[in-house]
Amino acid sequence: MKTLIMLSAMPGSGKSTWAKAYQEAHPHTLIVSSDEIRFELTGQTQDFSKQKEVWELFSFRIHEYAKKYDDVTVILDALTDLNVLREKYVKENPEFDEYVLVLFPRTAEQIRFYNKQRKETSIVPDQQLEVLMKKWEEPTEEIKKLFNRVEEIHW
Repeated sequence: MKTLIMLSAMPGSGKSTWAKAYQEAHPHTLIVSSDEIRFELTGQTQDFSKQKEVWELFSFRIHEYAKKYDDVTVILDALTDLNVLREKYVKENPEFDEYVLVLFPRTAEQIRFYNKQRKETSIVPDQQLEVLMKKWEEPTEEIKKLFNRVEEIHW
């Protein structure tokens, strides 16, 4: 079985921590992380100079893992903050049998606090964080129906 787990949350919400813990507990799980790809291409997680290449490689790896393995869970570790992106990654990856959306609900205060707790190289500047929070979209019922399951992580 091929499962695509899409994480959707603000920076500092615990997406990467959750993904790594899930991977440790579940064999045949691979993580596609936009931050890790950005670091791979630029040497920094906060260098957005090669965004086109980051997202091309992000999409390529999702397909590559689905082709390579018959039994795999692929976790998308990225903001996926807009409904158009949530829909895109489901519709562009029909090779998966199951789609799971994992949300990490946080208040604005929690987002600001946990962002400051990140490694210095991963902290999102305050102004950029505010922009991200303003553009965030809650998943609509129509979007939720694209997924077999929608889960919320509260910690």
